[in-house]
Amino acid sequence: MWAIRFKKLKHMSNSPIKFDLISNAKSSLEHAVEHLTSSDGFEDKDVKHCIKDIAHAVELFVKERIRRVHPAFVWQNVDHYPSSEGYKINSTTAIKRLEKIAGVILGEDERKTIEACKKLRDSIEHYEFELHTKEAKNIIGRMLAFIFGFTKKHLSLDLEQEFKKDDRWKNLLDVYEFWEAQSQLLEKQFESEGKPVRDCPGCGANTFLFESCECALCGHTEHEVQCQTCGDYVLESDAEIIHVDDSVEGYSGSEADIINCKECIKEMEKLGPADYL
Repeated sequence: MWAIRFKKLKHMSNSPIKFDLISNAKSSLEHAVEHLTSSDGFEDKDVKHCIKDIAHAVELFVKERIRRVHPAFVWQNVDHYPSSEGYKINSTTAIKRLEKIAGVILGEDERKTIEACKKLRDSIEHYEFELHTKEAKNIIGRMLAFIFGFTKKHLSLDLEQEFKKDDRWKNLLDVYEFWEAQSQLLEKQFESEGKPVRDCPGCGANTFLFESCECALCGHTEHEVQCQTCGDYVLESDAEIIHVDDSVEGYSGSEADIINCKECIKEMEKLGPADYL
């Protein structure tokens, strides 16, 4: 008589597994980021999993915003609510209801990005598909930027801060396509809010806020210092401490080291410190 053995998975309880819309979406998002930022590199097999997971996350986040108006609006036919057997809306219908019912109007670029990702996801799931890695990363980068912006603005979820608790945000910024999409999104936001920004000395994005002396994208912080020659205030990275020879009149002893902005240093190099100072 054959002996049959069953292996039990360790640490698995017998309680039901339950994901609400938010936790379900976050799970897919985290899985997508794992594929995108894998230490083994972004390979062909990662492309389809990443796109599927991100498309899934977007659809669920949008549905959650609609659900907050009323759960019935997540059903294709609201009369079938709350039956678990009723069909739920797809991303195309979700966008329409997002605008008509929740009053959330998406920009044209956002709509196009979501539709492009949906078509790719459908091709991956139901038929053969062809996509260059560069093109895939562009779409993925735009979708991720949409997710972080949408969830913060319309769901009061600060996913960025969650990702900053470990290396995931830093790893995402190493993906140029995401860095570009996210920085452009922030630039438009600050422009509409009238907030002055400059290029960040840390990551290079035009997202360094003067009012907080911090980059909204990478978190790089820097204080302002005063140039002791022209009197202007500049960031630390735009200034240098230079040593003025004791032979220069007025500069000796403790005053021999002064802070100069780069513009003043350029002028000094042209004229010589004795003439410029």
